Amino acid sequence: MLFFDPCHLQHNVVNAKMWQPIGKEGTIRVKTNSGRKRINILGALNFKDLSVIQMITEDKCNAVKVVQFIQQVREKYPNKDIVIVLDNAKYNLANYTTVYAELCGVELFFLPSYCPNLNLIERLWKFSKKKLVHNKYYEKFSDFVEAVNNFFRNLRKYGKELKEILTRKFEIIETV
Repeated sequence: MLFFDPCHLQHNVVNAKMWQPIGKEGTIRVKTNSGRKRINILGALNFKDLSVIQMITEDKCNAVKVVQFIQQVREKYPNKDIVIVLDNAKYNLANYTTVYAELCGVELFFLPSYCPNLNLIERLWKFSKKKLVHNKYYEKFSDFVEAVNNFFRNLRKYGKELKEILTRKFEIIETV
């Protein structure tokens, strides 16, 4: 069982948890980029071993990219039953995606609408943003892409932190 969702990281600083009175000595100034260039990460989290399959691209996420990703998943688990848990994004629901998944023996399990808290990979995305873009400045886009690649190559480095957040404890969101 894999939890799938794309993540979109913009090459720009996200100011997070930084507060200081204006004009205080030692004020931290965080540089920022003016561009809107971003990368898209299609990822699937294997809850059993906390491994992640990812596809990093500058291309937009669409049904073609999702099908390419499903191919990558099938290659990683050639003789296994595969269930992919995912949301109801248009590219996930597209006929092209659903027919391809069925043809290659991958079951798509769609979560109820507006329930991102049920998709475990959302916790990984939140963690990755904390590590990659919160208060982090990358002068060049290539430096940013390299940092993202390094993060995923070295995920085991964060094993203890990930085991704490990637659990079966789901957040219950009350509706009014």
